[in-house]
Amino acid sequence: MKRELMAGLIAVLVIASVMMFSGCVEEEKEMSVADIKAEVLANAEETDTYKFDMDVTMKMLLSNETNDTEMTTISNGRGVLNVADKKMKLYMNTSMQTIETTEVPEPMEMEMYLINTTMYMKMNLGIPGLPPQWTKMEMPEGYEESWASQNQLEQQMELLNISEVELLADEELNGVDCYVLKIVPDMEKFWNSTMAAVMARSTQGLAPGMDLQRILKSMSTKEWIAKDTMYPVKTQMAVRLVVSSEDLAIPDMVEKFTMTADEEVEMLFYDYNQPVSIELPEAAEAAAGLPVMPMLNQSDFNQTALNQTAITTE
Repeated sequence: MKRELMAGLIAVLVIASVMMFSGCVEEEKEMSVADIKAEVLANAEETDTYKFDMDVTMKMLLSNETNDTEMTTISNGRGVLNVADKKMKLYMNTSMQTIETTEVPEPMEMEMYLINTTMYMKMNLGIPGLPPQWTKMEMPEGYEESWASQNQLEQQMELLNISEVELLADEELNGVDCYVLKIVPDMEKFWNSTMAAVMARSTQGLAPGMDLQRILKSMSTKEWIAKDTMYPVKTQMAVRLVVSSEDLAIPDMVEKFTMTADEEVEMLFYDYNQPVSIELPEAAEAAAGLPVMPMLNQSDFNQTALNQTAITTE
């Protein structure tokens, strides 16, 4: 498989998506799961700003007719959101490790801003001859849905809202007493309300008419809620995705393959409703504009970059 194709696939998988002990119980007011859930959801509605850190480890097995290739991608990201003003800044760095002797892509970097109805993005796929440059795109009509797909807290709250929740033993996280919730989503509701829209945007380039639910095989989630503020402070999620060559509309793809990805995501949320500064770089402001594309988000840009790369390197 071409090196640039591998880089593009990893970028799509990582970003498409992307694209989330006990204290003195005797002296505390006991809260039921329903009480905790209601307070957390209510607080989220009153959130104007927040920051988050994201660590993603994805172990992949790429199988074709002749061999299997194992690889691991490690992504680290940080983001700042001003929900009230609809501004966001996101930076992510992704590297790959493999036990194979084949050449692997260089680390990939992405910087992205979403300012009202305009998305600014700079993607470095680590491919010689394809230097990173800023692009800007106007969001299409109905962009609020695209904005929501970038709001990590909103995604977590949507998941909490449609899930069965089990209260686990309390834990202390960085000196903060926390409720720990095991979140078991109603997969049909989760798909219909959340993943269907996100996956539809994140999988542009998949074979038309395919059942996107086949890609998502399993998911488990835990949430840490600070007792003093009733805000989420940590999320852990484990997801299994399976993609085959038949799922991808890649031109001239002769070799059949299956990619299984086991992804572990850990997110830390902090600085709720604190002042934030999101300033667009001058180079981004001067970026060339691209046509409005329906259902556009990070992963759509990744697919565009992948297609351009394939043309450039042939």
